[in-house]
Amino acid sequence: MAWPDALAAPRRRLLVAVGLAFLFSLVGLARVASTPSLGVKLAPVSEPPAVRVEQVASTSPNLDRLRPGTVLVAARVNGRRVPLNPTTLIEEPDLLDYRAYNRFLERQDLLYQALSQGRLEVVDADGRRILLRAAPTPWSPALGYALGHAAYGWVALLISLGIWVFSPLRAETRLFALSGLGVFGTTLTLAVYGGRELALDGTLLAWLMAVNHLSVLMVCAPLATLFWVYPVRQGQAPLPTLAVLLALLAWCADLAQLGPGARYTVYLPVTLGFLAGIVIMIFQWFASGRDPVARAAMKWCVLSIFVGSLLLMVLIMIPPALGLNRPMPLFVSLASILVLYLGLAAGLKRYRLFHLEQWWFKTWAWFFGGVLVLLLDAVLVLGIGWSGEHALLVALAVAGWVYFPVRQSLMRYLGRDRDHNLDAALQKLVDNLFTAQSEARIRAAWPDLLWRSFRPLRLVPVVEAPERHDVAVDADGTHLFVRALAQGEPHFRVGYPGDGGRLFRRADLRVAGLLRALTGQAIVAARAREAGAEVERQRIIRDLHDDLGGHILSLLRNAPNDQQAGLARQAMRSLRESLRALDEETVCRLADSVEDWHLECREKCHREAVTLRWHQSLRDRSITVRHDINVRRILGEALTNAFQHANPATVAISIRLSGENLMLECVNDGVPPCRRTTDDVLSGRGLTHMRTRAGELGGTFDFDIRDHKAWTRFSCPLD
Repeated sequence: MAWPDALAAPRRRLLVAVGLAFLFSLVGLARVASTPSLGVKLAPVSEPPAVRVEQVASTSPNLDRLRPGTVLVAARVNGRRVPLNPTTLIEEPDLLDYRAYNRFLERQDLLYQALSQGRLEVVDADGRRILLRAAPTPWSPALGYALGHAAYGWVALLISLGIWVFSPLRAETRLFALSGLGVFGTTLTLAVYGGRELALDGTLLAWLMAVNHLSVLMVCAPLATLFWVYPVRQGQAPLPTLAVLLALLAWCADLAQLGPGARYTVYLPVTLGFLAGIVIMIFQWFASGRDPVARAAMKWCVLSIFVGSLLLMVLIMIPPALGLNRPMPLFVSLASILVLYLGLAAGLKRYRLFHLEQWWFKTWAWFFGGVLVLLLDAVLVLGIGWSGEHALLVALAVAGWVYFPVRQSLMRYLGRDRDHNLDAALQKLVDNLFTAQSEARIRAAWPDLLWRSFRPLRLVPVVEAPERHDVAVDADGTHLFVRALAQGEPHFRVGYPGDGGRLFRRADLRVAGLLRALTGQAIVAARAREAGAEVERQRIIRDLHDDLGGHILSLLRNAPNDQQAGLARQAMRSLRESLRALDEETVCRLADSVEDWHLECREKCHREAVTLRWHQSLRDRSITVRHDINVRRILGEALTNAFQHANPATVAISIRLSGENLMLECVNDGVPPCRRTTDDVLSGRGLTHMRTRAGELGGTFDFDIRDHKAWTRFSCPLD
């Protein structure tokens, strides 16, 4: 179906549809307001069947004719006796069988004829005849009833229309719009006849009931088959069309009064349709299992549509179908409409139901912004009596100074997560630029940077690159493709940003391109730093090897005694370790390093006549020379502290691997009583140096004294 150009824009379609609904509502409310009223509140009486006067309004024309508590058993119209009983006040006449329903319409018509003439003669329980007056009133309980019930239908209509106008050709939006239109028709007709004071025109009441039944069936048929086409279409069979045709057949059967009553032609088909909808929903659950977003949308639809429909069925439809009374007042039961349609509105924001994204909310913000100005204008003109010019000025002032600032604050609140994510991503990028020690660190942080920027449901590496561009978004806006930072590295596919709450936009392309370009510049800067540092390291290595190494070698050869020679050899070994440490690419086997550490610790303990208990639990792997030297120095310093500040008999050293972390523990006994606390030990240079070396390796260091023992613990990552 091609829309005329004048109605092609979604907002124009929305205005036209809402305008028509508003006209129907005005007609219905005008009919309620124009119905003659007695100014009394009546309640049913079971034994004997009658009605009782509960209250007489202060503005009632019958204030001097009736008293609260008066029981009325009949009315006399044109010489005919019309019984007044609980059926006269029944809120929903379709709960009656067809014979009683037709009799009810006939009596309603007779009573309304008398009311329209302004006079109604009634008979009380004592047989007295009372002549009552009737006249239209500006405000009555019937009008309040109509406004309250019509509000439910407007909620459903606005939400369903707001979805449909953006995708009028999609099957699921058409079905949902039809259900919203059905709810609107159901509640609007109920608003006209359900809250009547005593009687309504019989012909009008019959038409209202017919429209009400059609609307009820049009609520059931679309919702029951909605899951046939959404979120995954289950087949090519025109099941929704078939359901609507069956609903029309049931309505024709109701018009023809086939069967005992409406509970068989209306309420029973609706109940069966609800059960069929559950079966379709189960099939949809399995059909959408492979798509996580479709499953998420399915869950939300089940939560809102199924729960709302279940409440509608249990509270409103099923009891009449079984011939039972409803457990709750109808006005309270209709609140299940809010569960159904407001739940779908929340799902639009969270899971992009029906693929509408944020445009649905923006359009309604635009629509209600204009409605607010009109309502304020109407209140000031009709309620206060101001002139049109003054009222318009005040309405615009209130809208400009109150509504729009509040609206902008709300929109900023809704978008703050996205701004916060971008701020966090930029902060992470700055950290990469100025604090990363190597190019590898920047590359390792790149996926995390993408995740912080967009908070996707999934972030996966892919082999294929986006065509031509470094960043690209697929056609439906669900995935962002980002080209690798360098040849041979994986590209990334970022899916469903904002925890699945939105789609990718054009602004996201700019952000992703900016982040990729800045990260590339950070890598170039890191390479330059590493190249410069490598040149400087090689110069230092050459200078130390040629100059300092030559001098130490001369001292070793010309040492006057063994002690001086030993010191020279120790200095030469330290120099070689320092030269190896300067070359960051040099690695050694962990097993070889542990063997050297064990040998040095055993020699030191042997010289001090201390028993060494050595335990190791390791697997073979490579470590850097920096790790080898720092751990060696920490072990040496721990033994030096033990020999200087205690009188140990035993030193226990344990070295093990926990995942990718090296764990070291050194425990010595013989701590004197004066060393029972760590206050005077922690300030020493030895512990400070050990803590510093641990920090260089990205590890932790801890020292403690308890039970006459000193505990030194150290751990560091080996990656």
